[in-house]
Amino acid sequence: MYFYICLSILFVACNADNAAPAKSSICTSGNGYYQTDNSCDSYVECRDYQAVTHTCPDGLHFDPKATWPVYPCGYPMDVQCVGRNAVQPAQPTADCPHQYGFYPHPQATPDNCGQYRMCVAGTAINMLCPPALAFNPATSRCDWPDQVPSCNSDAFLGFKCPATPLNAEGKPSDQIYNYKYEGNCYYFFACEKGKARLLSCDSGLAFDSGSGTCVDDSLVQCQVSPNTVQAA
Repeated sequence: MYFYICLSILFVACNADNAAPAKSSICTSGNGYYQTDNSCDSYVECRDYQAVTHTCPDGLHFDPKATWPVYPCGYPMDVQCVGRNAVQPAQPTADCPHQYGFYPHPQATPDNCGQYRMCVAGTAINMLCPPALAFNPATSRCDWPDQVPSCNSDAFLGFKCPATPLNAEGKPSDQIYNYKYEGNCYYFFACEKGKARLLSCDSGLAFDSGSGTCVDDSLVQCQVSPNTVQAA
């Protein structure tokens, strides 16, 4: 009899150890992500109704729209932290204010504003915007130079739009005027109210100064490849 009592106790104990963990009240679905109150970079991951709290790497935000199992952390420029304020303390390095992110290059100047730094795990990688675009610290993206307050657009582009013609009412015209880009006839400057932007003709076309439009490149004497453009 004593043997059977001990066996029964052991059976009950084993079943208690193997019992499934209680479901978390946070996990309304088996697998998913849930944001934590007032935190930009912390979140809860649910797996089989079990909740685990995580924190995104320094410099990244949790994206409440992320669908499990897609990685839910993204750059602040892509994931707006609306209604949440708390973030983990910064983990800066010698070259990076955060472990991840896009930041102004320390050698950037108003006349040379197309360079920036991308930080990955605290390591800075020097980057360049596409030709004639400037790095915008406000958005952490490459942008038109005239949209970047810290950039001297005319000096950076090496071009200044001529005075905008006046319309019939004596006001600056809303029309866009195109001008030749020196050094490559597949590109041109488009000026709108004094703001210059470097654009390119479609494939097979080149810029014709006479008409101010892109025409068949066989009609224009080009000395360079259509895929080559000087860094402004």
